[in-house]
Amino acid sequence: MHATVELARRICGPKPVGLVNAVLRKVATASWSDWTDRLAPKDDEIGATAFAHGYPRWVAAAIADALGGSSDELAAALSADRPVTHLVARPGRIDRDELLTQAGPDATPGPWSPYAVRLAGGVPATLAAVRSGQAGVQDEGSQLVALAAARAGVAHDGGRWLDMCAGPGGKSVLFEASLPDGGRLLSSDLQRHRAALVARSVDGRTDVVVADGRFPAWADGRFDRVFVDAPCTGLGALRRRPEVRWRRMPGDVDRLARLQRELLAAATASAAPGGLVAYITCSPHLAETSAVVRELIEGGARVEPVDARPFLDGVPALGPGPDVQLWPHRHGTDAMYLALLRTLR
Repeated sequence: MHATVELARRICGPKPVGLVNAVLRKVATASWSDWTDRLAPKDDEIGATAFAHGYPRWVAAAIADALGGSSDELAAALSADRPVTHLVARPGRIDRDELLTQAGPDATPGPWSPYAVRLAGGVPATLAAVRSGQAGVQDEGSQLVALAAARAGVAHDGGRWLDMCAGPGGKSVLFEASLPDGGRLLSSDLQRHRAALVARSVDGRTDVVVADGRFPAWADGRFDRVFVDAPCTGLGALRRRPEVRWRRMPGDVDRLARLQRELLAAATASAAPGGLVAYITCSPHLAETSAVVRELIEGGARVEPVDARPFLDGVPALGPGPDVQLWPHRHGTDAMYLALLRTLR
């Protein structure tokens, strides 16, 4: 309370200090559950759950839709917003056991990604492996969807791979490590500074360019695999960036969904016949996930869905497929989405 009053004094001067102090004292007279009982909507279950967990109603409603309307699971999903740091032991640079040793006795191996380490606390930048680039900060869910996209079968994989929205480079590192012998990755990003981050992360089997994936700087039909980790609302990473729930507005979803549709269409055009397209977002909002894929298919694109679940070996509760939605409360990861599409000959 004292810190909040002092902050008000510094920002607004002495006039509102008395009011701020009085409001905070009033708030302190009851518990959060008491305030929820008093103030949450009585005839709106989603609204009441959103209020109780400190979410805008529209975000809670979007999560409920993605969960199939389960009110019990919605509460669990909104509760699973505590920040957890995951590391990736970058393949060929450091063994996960060595990274675990550096991370300390409270660190644990990720349950599904062979490269994931989950930290109990601390500052990742203090680890020698992170400072040297042998390891990095990367959510296990992000690792899982990247590895699944690299493992899914392709009729003829000549090692011509494209990462269309590559910055800051975490997935590109995993793609590069998964390339077949003689293969090469092209990593592209619209933002020059993000492309520079990619270039600093990858090794010698990746070329990095600054380009808008919607207007490709490469020929159509060139790549055996195309990965598009599309810009999105970021509603899947709220446990690490809780402020996003208040900064994003419903109109952002429509704007970003248009961009996602354009990027996915360009990705499909960039893939060779029989090639694979992986569509990834860090959002559970249906308008940014399955709706984008469905519109592409219903619009006549020559693609067919590929069941992504077999390529997330051992990961439970992946739903009916063919696409996959990860969840913090189910998997302890960000709410990453993955759809795999094969281009038809």
